[in-house]
Amino acid sequence: MKKPLIAKIIKRIPSNVLRVFFYRRLLNYNIGHNVKIGRSLINCNTVIVGDNVIIRHNNSISCDLFSVGSNTKIHSGNTIVGKSSFSIGENSRIINDHFIDLWNNVTIGNNTWIAGRGSQFWTHGSIHTKKETKDLGINIKNNVYIGSNTCISPGVTLESDNLVGLGSVINKSIMTKKNIIAGNPAMVVKQNVDWRENW
Repeated sequence: MKKPLIAKIIKRIPSNVLRVFFYRRLLNYNIGHNVKIGRSLINCNTVIVGDNVIIRHNNSISCDLFSVGSNTKIHSGNTIVGKSSFSIGENSRIINDHFIDLWNNVTIGNNTWIAGRGSQFWTHGSIHTKKETKDLGINIKNNVYIGSNTCISPGVTLESDNLVGLGSVINKSIMTKKNIIAGNPAMVVKQNVDWRENW
């Protein structure tokens, strides 16, 4: 069961070592070795954090399950909130001031970057949310780069090895690899490009 008052008190503790200690002891969070947690609120039913993870200041995280793979960094000012689960893999990054709605689950793979600032992930929609007739979760796979100010609609899947240009609005799934994706609405503008080598 969530304990928001305890989480708020832990957030204000000035020492990283003590914050991690109390998250483990008082809230039973499973936190790995060499983890650094800034003054961020983490108020979840279940927390699993791998080794060498960094979560910086001023994040607000409230959900059912919060899972972070080893060597991943979550920078400052991000909001990850809702009734469902959030999972991000190993060696990934979330930079600053992004918003992730967890009415349904959000899954982010390994070696994936939510770059820059101000992207929004939405997982609810009026008709399908009320009727629960469609999976509105978001699934971002491995080796994906998402530029600043990208909006992702409910139910979207992004296949591995894709790059999303800044300011894009992704309202449908992209199920092929090695694309440059951009625009409003977003579409594949270049194919057969490995952005990690050629961009």
